[in-house]
Amino acid sequence: MSDTPRPTPEPEPAPPQATWPAIFAALKENPISTALLAGSLLVLWVFYFIPTPFMLGSQSAGRWIAASWNEENDQVHCWGIIPIFFILLHLKREQLWAAAKEPTNSGLGWVAAGAVAYILSVRMLQPRLAIFALPLLVYGAVVYLWGKKVGRLVIFPCLFLLFMTPMGNVVQNTAGLQAKTATAIRVMSTICGIPIEVDGAMIRSPDGRFEPMEVAGGCSGIRSLMAMLMLAALYAEFTMRSAGKKFALFCCSLLFAILGNFARVFSVVIFARFLDPKTATGLYHDWSGFIFFPVAVLAMVGMGNLLDRDWSGVKALFTKPPSKPGGPATPPPEEPEKPAKGPISYDY
Repeated sequence: MSDTPRPTPEPEPAPPQATWPAIFAALKENPISTALLAGSLLVLWVFYFIPTPFMLGSQSAGRWIAASWNEENDQVHCWGIIPIFFILLHLKREQLWAAAKEPTNSGLGWVAAGAVAYILSVRMLQPRLAIFALPLLVYGAVVYLWGKKVGRLVIFPCLFLLFMTPMGNVVQNTAGLQAKTATAIRVMSTICGIPIEVDGAMIRSPDGRFEPMEVAGGCSGIRSLMAMLMLAALYAEFTMRSAGKKFALFCCSLLFAILGNFARVFSVVIFARFLDPKTATGLYHDWSGFIFFPVAVLAMVGMGNLLDRDWSGVKALFTKPPSKPGGPATPPPEEPEKPAKGPISYDY
């Protein structure tokens, strides 16, 4: 045998990291895809900001959407949805970089669906349909340029764009929810022995301890409901391990938002009856949301912890078959076999 040392195999080069310089370099190496991406962004910009089919020909779709994100609709937070969209893509950059790029023409079907939704929004003068068209256009373009594996990673960021939809008309048409809130307050007051009278959305004190209060549209819970849904969507995406658990937590957030709003309005009634009516309907009413909304968020976090916990050990504890009466709970351990003794020899 020769003593010549074998050459050590060279280590495989590490895959390039998903840094922005590397991403820009990859775009330069694929000029066709880069040109199509730039063209898609340009088309979106043109159709959402150049034509003015809405508000009697005075506003484009983008301008109408931005004008609806105001304090009157309580949707100023919608200005952060676009930055959050890009942050979500940035957090998924490693997965997007590692995913196999297999362009497919099936993405054109999604693009066509988005184009139809946009055309309907113009023909029907319903700019909200233009918002529903945006996720379809973005997802379809991604699938067409890079394939389904990349498109699967951008499904949630695209769906998150739907939270941009202005809900001002919903806030203004919440008479049924306002009445249900007032009815819930009456039930809670009856349980606690607080006499009140409810007429629709009006809450009155029969002994005149406080002036009549109305459950307004903003106090119906729709505003806290929209904020809770957005937080629940983000929390479920980053913490839950399966799609079913994500959907369950998202649905539970509806219940937490409604119950939290019931507790908030009920606390206003208690404050007005036992402390100061003017402060209850003024300062306390304006700031009580900062107390009960975090409680609803903590309840959502607790529910997420319960849903994502491994319950196999608890299930095994309750499904363990019982031992027979009078018999040992567990079989005795087997004794190890002793080696057989051989004949004893003597050496003289």
